[in-house]
Amino acid sequence: MNSSSDILHDLAALPHRGTATPEGAEAARLLQSHLTEMGASVRTEPFQTPKTYVTIVYWLIGGLLTGLILLPVTGVAVGFVWYFFWMAWKYFNWRYSFIVRFPIQHTATNVIGKWEGSGAGENRRKVILMAHYDTAPVSFLYSPKQQANFRISLLISLWLMLLAASLATLEVFKIGLPYLTYVRYGLIGYFSLQAIVGTAGYWLKGYTNGASDNATGVAAALATADRLREANLPDLDLEVVLTSAEEVGMIGAHAYVEAHKREWKRSQTLAINFDTLGAGKLTVIEQTGTAELIQYKNEPTRLARQLIENDFFKNRAQIGRWHTADFDSVWFVRNRIPVLALCALDADGRMPHIHQPDDVLANVDKAPIDTAIDLSEAVVVEWLKNQPAK
Repeated sequence: MNSSSDILHDLAALPHRGTATPEGAEAARLLQSHLTEMGASVRTEPFQTPKTYVTIVYWLIGGLLTGLILLPVTGVAVGFVWYFFWMAWKYFNWRYSFIVRFPIQHTATNVIGKWEGSGAGENRRKVILMAHYDTAPVSFLYSPKQQANFRISLLISLWLMLLAASLATLEVFKIGLPYLTYVRYGLIGYFSLQAIVGTAGYWLKGYTNGASDNATGVAAALATADRLREANLPDLDLEVVLTSAEEVGMIGAHAYVEAHKREWKRSQTLAINFDTLGAGKLTVIEQTGTAELIQYKNEPTRLARQLIENDFFKNRAQIGRWHTADFDSVWFVRNRIPVLALCALDADGRMPHIHQPDDVLANVDKAPIDTAIDLSEAVVVEWLKNQPAK
């Protein structure tokens, strides 16, 4: 039996796995079943989240527009503009933003399988294998032509939000009238258009099937767990963490890290995140971020780079960057917990099919999945070799 191969097909057989939907709940049940068959101790961890990022976009832009529209009525409205700009800045720079707690909230579930090592407590090492199982709404902004411009589009919107807040402040003090009023009208139109364009794909097309993004990552995480268990590595606690609400803003992973980070010793913990391995070449991510850069300067990333330089991996994997949104691994970086982020990118540095209707099993290339499994196993083995004796 190959549980990882089975789960790839089982997840892709569902029409989608949207966060906090019946289909997402069915996916969680499938994952629990597969982990149980693998001999894991299985638990679920529920958390609160919006169903999609659409809700968050409407709150952010709606709050901003409310402030801009009410500005002639009351100067207090400028506070609205600044408040929602600040929450947008944090959300789109992949930091925790309270906007994710705004109504309407739903319950989603992280699925976790654990195998405990048998060594003494002080010698125990922990490896976390993470992948999200939820699927994304269809988005026109992720089309092949638009992916390269995604970061630029976000940066333009964020800086225009900052401009709107700054000009609104000047307008409250009657500086630059009536020209600032005309600019404010233009910004209201721009942000309204952004809300429509950014969410139209969901209303017209619904969710993607998510075969590549991210049934492939789940398959790789499970297969890597199998490999590490078969290797009988001493003193190793192994945990597979399958998150939901990644496509909402990495909310499931944030809930998991916040709940457990105080239990981990950073020097004895390593995480590997698998995300979208269905097309292109396996890529070790060293940098992400929008306006704020997020650097993966840690031991597992260094080891992965070192392994790629040898004959076995050098033609199968590469080093790269990804600035079109981010990964669940961002919360490990924010908390300075060593993490390796793996995805697959094509020759243009893009992820084919993501957030599109053609993200289906027929378009999945399994080669990057196999390479991710091999590389992850090798990184863990090397990391354990380099751990100081206690």
